[in-house]
Amino acid sequence: MPYPLGPHERWLFGPGKHYDLPGLWLDTQPSLSCLAEFPNPVGNPLTAVANLLNHDGITMQPRFPTLWSAGGFRPHFLPLLLTPQGQTALEEHNPSRLAELLGRLPREGARHLRLNFPVRSETLNAKPQPPTAATPSQPPGAPLSVLAVIDHGIAFADRRLRAGGQTRMDYCWSQSALSREGETVLFGREFTREQIDAGDAEALYREAGLLGGANRPPMPLARRVAHGTHVLGTAAQGPGNVRLIGVDLPATALWDTSGFGTDMFLLAAVHYVFDRADRIAAAHGLTHVPVVLNISLGWSGGPHDGTSPIEAALAEIIEARRTLAPTLLVLPSGNMFTDQLAARIEDRHFVDGQAALRWFAPPCDMTSSFAEVWLPGGPQGYEVSLTAPDGTVTTLAAPGWQDVTVAGRTVGLAMLDCPRGTRWRASFCLAPTEAKALPPMPHGPAPAGEWRIAVRRPATATGVVQIRIQRDEDQPQGRTGARQSRLLDPCYEPYDATGAPGQKDNGSMLCRMDGLNGLATQAVSLNVGGSIDSLARPSRYSSAGVGRGVDVSATADRGVARPGVLSWTAQGAGVVAQSGTSSAAPKVAAALALALLTEVPAGNGADLLTGAPVPPDLVDRLGQLRL
Repeated sequence: MPYPLGPHERWLFGPGKHYDLPGLWLDTQPSLSCLAEFPNPVGNPLTAVANLLNHDGITMQPRFPTLWSAGGFRPHFLPLLLTPQGQTALEEHNPSRLAELLGRLPREGARHLRLNFPVRSETLNAKPQPPTAATPSQPPGAPLSVLAVIDHGIAFADRRLRAGGQTRMDYCWSQSALSREGETVLFGREFTREQIDAGDAEALYREAGLLGGANRPPMPLARRVAHGTHVLGTAAQGPGNVRLIGVDLPATALWDTSGFGTDMFLLAAVHYVFDRADRIAAAHGLTHVPVVLNISLGWSGGPHDGTSPIEAALAEIIEARRTLAPTLLVLPSGNMFTDQLAARIEDRHFVDGQAALRWFAPPCDMTSSFAEVWLPGGPQGYEVSLTAPDGTVTTLAAPGWQDVTVAGRTVGLAMLDCPRGTRWRASFCLAPTEAKALPPMPHGPAPAGEWRIAVRRPATATGVVQIRIQRDEDQPQGRTGARQSRLLDPCYEPYDATGAPGQKDNGSMLCRMDGLNGLATQAVSLNVGGSIDSLARPSRYSSAGVGRGVDVSATADRGVARPGVLSWTAQGAGVVAQSGTSSAAPKVAAALALALLTEVPAGNGADLLTGAPVPPDLVDRLGQLRL
């Protein structure tokens, strides 16, 4: 049976709370966001989780965001909040109590529940109201499609979205906006076309708390450049009958780039988009309209076989909607090709049943670091160990968890588990090498330097062991002080003969080609790589995958001397250049939304695109065509 509390949750709600979840501690009673999975389709969500209502005298009320149910859709996955009732301090949400709470799920028929980033109480709406009916924006009979941007820092009221006196943004759900009476969403605020057209952009943002303020965490729209606005500016290049829906994810949830915080928010966003797209269709006398989802987000961890909870949940809901109307999901391939975050330990790498490589924890890293070792089968006979720079060894040989201790201080957590009951993994969570504040004893910062991850397997075992280091990037609005850890192998060649970052694998355990975005390894998405426009070659950072890989590509850099592509700033009417496959994906999404006005896709939508053919030696990086 899967453990009710995974390593990320056990660390971040336990010892890791001294270092991570920035800004959360401004709130004493946040709600816990969750992604729950059930073995059978769920008809009544509240009944399915009713047994979570009380735990040790602490009442946790399950509440659900907008859930799309057209066509009789009954999901296996549910996004929900567990909202504390009464005086429940966050300190009481510690791993031992949470494990007991979540341990009830298997007994009550649930398969899995993954905790995510908490939702701040100031954004929670007590009694959401039913949404009002949409109003038509196009003449009767006009072809219509919907392009949805799910991101963070979306300037949904930008005047450049206006055509003919009205905005093309029919709906935007800002998940980190302050709560207010009469809201139509569970947390944050919904902005309709009429509300956006009637107000001044800065006034809307400021009143909703999206520009920061007292007791508010830093907000991306308060900065000149915001990721979601840059994506929106690229995606919105289309005619008025390509209608726009935005979902602005919570700024604080994106501060953690390991993938821990966003599952519930992403799935809730997709439910919301499909529900509002149906309302747009009804306003125009249609049953459904085609939808393109652009999610320019991702992470490096996960099983990379489509079985992570959020990937399985996205595949389920998108496949269900495809039975009603064309529905496409566009994802970036990732920017991790040269970051040394992935390794494949093959049979030839094992000597006397053991293989090892180094994990470098940089100095001055102010956030936690995470490594995952994915085993090719069951854990029987395997030992996975982590050796600290001073030689202290932590060994996982049986399911369960233990502290990582160095010189009498707890500096991390190690756990062997089987999330969702599919694949076994050994996980290591390390404290920052330089904590923002000295944590209470016996906790302490992790030593900087070279750690060692070793895998010992039975003599008869075969198969590939995959090691993945989670992304750990400093988010501009949060100033988290993150520094990326990485894997080291003496056989790895980081540079080519010219001194440029290497673009080929050479048999080392480190594998550039196995670094696809961990959100993009399921079967339903269209995965977009990034290219250098002037060279028609892949951007050096553009990720690829083993098995599931890149489908198509688009410009992510104008040239070697002109990195990035131009799109909108969050403030004023300026433009700014930003690099990354996140900038390439919305170009493809915009092309697909335009094509869906007249065409019906097969599969993930690649057949609707036209572009330059890709040389065979670059297909792994650029896909079958370059937009």
